[in-house]
Amino acid sequence: MKEECGVCAFFGKNAEEKIYLMLIQLQHRGQLSAGMTTFNSNEKHLLKTHRGLGLVNSSFKAYDENKFKQILIKHHSNKGIGHVRYSTSGQDDLEYVQPFEREHGRKKKWFSFAFNGSITNYSELKKDLEANGYHLIRETDTEIIQHLISRFLKEEPNNLQNVFHNLAKKIDGSYSLVFINAEGTIIALRDPLGIKPLCYAEKNGEIGIASESVALANIGFDKIKEVPPGKIIEIDNKLELKDFLINNKRAFCMFEWVYFAHAASKIEEKLVYNVRYNLGKELAKLEKEKIDKNCVVVPVPDSSKPAGDGFAEELGLPSKEGLVRNRYLGRTFIETKNRGSKVRQKFSIAKEVFENKKVFLVDDSIVRGNTMKNLIGYIKEYGNPKEIHVRVSCPEVMFPCFYGVDMGSKKEFIANNKLTRNERIEAIRKEINVDSLIYQSIENLVKVIGIDEKNLCLACLNGKYPTKKGEELKNFDDNKIE
Repeated sequence: MKEECGVCAFFGKNAEEKIYLMLIQLQHRGQLSAGMTTFNSNEKHLLKTHRGLGLVNSSFKAYDENKFKQILIKHHSNKGIGHVRYSTSGQDDLEYVQPFEREHGRKKKWFSFAFNGSITNYSELKKDLEANGYHLIRETDTEIIQHLISRFLKEEPNNLQNVFHNLAKKIDGSYSLVFINAEGTIIALRDPLGIKPLCYAEKNGEIGIASESVALANIGFDKIKEVPPGKIIEIDNKLELKDFLINNKRAFCMFEWVYFAHAASKIEEKLVYNVRYNLGKELAKLEKEKIDKNCVVVPVPDSSKPAGDGFAEELGLPSKEGLVRNRYLGRTFIETKNRGSKVRQKFSIAKEVFENKKVFLVDDSIVRGNTMKNLIGYIKEYGNPKEIHVRVSCPEVMFPCFYGVDMGSKKEFIANNKLTRNERIEAIRKEINVDSLIYQSIENLVKVIGIDEKNLCLACLNGKYPTKKGEELKNFDDNKIE
């Protein structure tokens, strides 16, 4: 699986610097590109947008002190929005980097915005726009949203609450969105189901908004709150929280706790680290293998480390860094489709941790299974373990995600078959070639997160999609939202 996107906004002194710092903290949510838009009423260009490919520091040229300072000086402001991107749609080039800015002669209609999510009825909306004379130049739902915002602004330029109410009625899917116009008004909103996370904080007259609390905490905010699903934040010189589309149903994405979010973030007041750690402890309670002094727990870095530690503590075993992740690899021109080669680029093996040991390899999820299969082969070849037992802190991924998680299509999933659960897990064990395999149960996952199952999106695990279009799409086994 690939990470999603991250959004942020800031009102206060040196907004351009604070946005950069927040994007650094959201880097785990997207590594393809980064950008920001700032507002300055004293400039002819009231909105200025900076966009670049690569990691945040590359996009902002932080490797060159003079170039970096010039970017911050050019965008000096007390209001702005930012975005880091992982693509679930569209190409990997500058045309697709957010924020998207639309210039206009009227300040109310000149705006920039960025979002995290995926619009499931993209195809229908695209056809509708094209039938009404629109020309779309990019294959991305971001452009669809841009045109819809423009259309609704034309109808009600003085009522942003209604603009986004109309937008929410039109689109099906998931989204957290930040917006700024040429009057300096900032808007932030979260989809009515709360699928995507979004939080905010106020302190000493300044306001911060971000996909995750870790980005706000890092720039000095405390008392961080969730943006309620279906609510809109409007900031001119103060924060106002308004309704834009209320829905009593909730569908918080469980993968935020399992994999996507930063371990130091809180989502719905649940610390991500604690959830992952306790998922490991619950997983250990399912253990059937004999435990002795020859056993060792090795988490697959990085997101599985808390689960591995919880698993180890529950069983009284050491948790060791037998797999060392290359955190400086980034993206490379020497790309390969060979997953075995990618695994070797990504991880180094500490042979002494594995050699002649009964190894419990803890991971947070297995989707296609190719990476795990190659990782097991790599460990056996260079680590010389006595046995390998894989433990997975999330249940089997059985269905595709249509809400912004790049998983692939149902037919690609290693758990995609009609066997009973025990037969399915045994088939996966044989395919990845390990001595035993245990997955977390859905019941334990829900219990550990601590949110009622009816308020979680578990669609990729159980096929129960929280939106109408998601339910329609699940009938197409090899469908994948582009």
